[in-house]
Amino acid sequence: MRPSARDVQRRLALVPYLRSKQGVSVDEVAREFNVKPRVIRKDVEQLMMTGVGAHGGELIDIDLFAFEDDDRIYISNADFMTRPMRINGGEAAALIVALRALRDAAGHAHADVVDSALSKLQGAVGHQTPESVAVVVEPVDHDVLGAVRRALGAGRRLEIVYTTASRDAVSTRQVDPIAMFVREGHEYLDAWCHSAEGQRFFRLDRIERAEVLDTPVESRTVVPRRGDAGFFSSGEGALQVELEITPAARWVVEYYDAEVLDDSSDLWRVSLVAGDEAWVRRLALRAAGSIRVLAPDTVRSDVTEHVRSALAAYDGLTPATEEF
Repeated sequence: MRPSARDVQRRLALVPYLRSKQGVSVDEVAREFNVKPRVIRKDVEQLMMTGVGAHGGELIDIDLFAFEDDDRIYISNADFMTRPMRINGGEAAALIVALRALRDAAGHAHADVVDSALSKLQGAVGHQTPESVAVVVEPVDHDVLGAVRRALGAGRRLEIVYTTASRDAVSTRQVDPIAMFVREGHEYLDAWCHSAEGQRFFRLDRIERAEVLDTPVESRTVVPRRGDAGFFSSGEGALQVELEITPAARWVVEYYDAEVLDDSSDLWRVSLVAGDEAWVRRLALRAAGSIRVLAPDTVRSDVTEHVRSALAAYDGLTPATEEF
């Protein structure tokens, strides 16, 4: 099976991490890289076949006894992966622009760290520094931004008054903050919304008021989302969906940066963040049976009903009974 770009990036980062933490447990590595332990085990098995050649002494060496018996990872003969990373002028310029955007959004708490990184990077690239490039981030109410940061830092629930531009509606919600990020000039909060009973994006400049509550955030398995998928523009109504895909639809994993939950058979189970129910419905319908919605139940029922209605429109065909 061909690894995705995300798999390759993780494995490249995994080698220096393991060299600096000899004897680390598989579970700890999985938590650090935000994947399941089985993914790390598979990565380690791949690393054992990686090196500068194909013979003894040229491949990365893993202590198999510790790995198989104790679930601990000891790595050696991987010095070739410790050479400093080299980047070209274009990559350096992109990093500088991104750090400037982060500097504007980070506030005073992390400004020193960002400034230090910027100074080192600009010193390294010299005249190639993109001084004429600026990233403008929409201003956010100071009180709102402060409340969101306090809630994230303290692990507390937020009550927000939020304006949904697409429906011209104002609502009061209680959310459990997960992470903040900047996307296309706007700051966003990724949070578990108790009204929607799911993960949602909230643009900070559309939060009219935010109050940190005494209630701790609930413990649940959630994954911070980067918000960089092609369908992110669908807005704050984004939701997590689970799909079953056939080999013909495996392009979904790479194209939409989906997480593979189970690839033990030809039918893969994957999870991705969708803009809204309508987007998921269009994806499933145009896949012509290669994609089946598993969760949430409301989306699965919606897709199934549309498939039945479409088939019933053809004379002589019985409405579908299978779920899509």
